[in-house]
Amino acid sequence: MDRTDNTLRRALISARLARRDTDENFGPASALDTEGRTWRKESLDAAYKGYRDSRVMGAGADWREALQDAADSGRIDLAEYGGDLEVARDTLLHGAIWEFVTTDDGVAILDTCAA
Repeated sequence: MDRTDNTLRRALISARLARRDTDENFGPASALDTEGRTWRKESLDAAYKGYRDSRVMGAGADWREALQDAADSGRIDLAEYGGDLEVARDTLLHGAIWEFVTTDDGVAILDTCAA
């Protein structure tokens, strides 16, 4: 998969996760008044930008592509793991700040500490 595809995948996953968070916090837009819908939209926009710019470290069709995307974008240094994707994945999974999330759009590596 080329860089453009992973950029699109990151955007799709970010949108899906932002929508999930916003739905949990506000419920459906149809149940809100005008002011509530405005707050919900602002929250959705902020959540999307947060995922896209800070929380989604890498995205791909599977965890290997997600790790490679994170490395290609400079968000993870594979040299720290000897360039081995499996070692990197195992190490990241045992840490407290990384999470691999699977959605209908692919796999994302999330920084759980980023706002």
